[in-house]
Amino acid sequence: MSLRPAIFEEMGSQFADAFGNCDCLFEVNGVALIPVRGILRRWRDVDQSEESGQSAEGTTHSLSVAAVSVPGLVSQRDSVTIFMTDDAGVRIDAGTLYEIKNHADDARAMLRIYLSGDI
Repeated sequence: MSLRPAIFEEMGSQFADAFGNCDCLFEVNGVALIPVRGILRRWRDVDQSEESGQSAEGTTHSLSVAAVSVPGLVSQRDSVTIFMTDDAGVRIDAGTLYEIKNHADDARAMLRIYLSGDI
């Protein structure tokens, strides 16, 4: 039995289809899953840490996908290739591979995934 309410299971993919800006191809435990829509977010953080008396600036990348689309996802083991898309949903790049740094699942519609790699 899923801990996720049924209404959230259906909402996740609809939300990703409506607001998605990328296609995601996950590799979970060495097995490639079918491509899913995702929402890639990027934001700049200032004063993340103090390095030698100077403020640091960094960029954080998170990916949201329907939680039911990536069963068995494990942080620091699995990876995702992200293909950016235009407004019509057509892929506009060759894709970039990222490691799954961490992820958060609050049993609602979307799974938030934090990425690491050459971003």
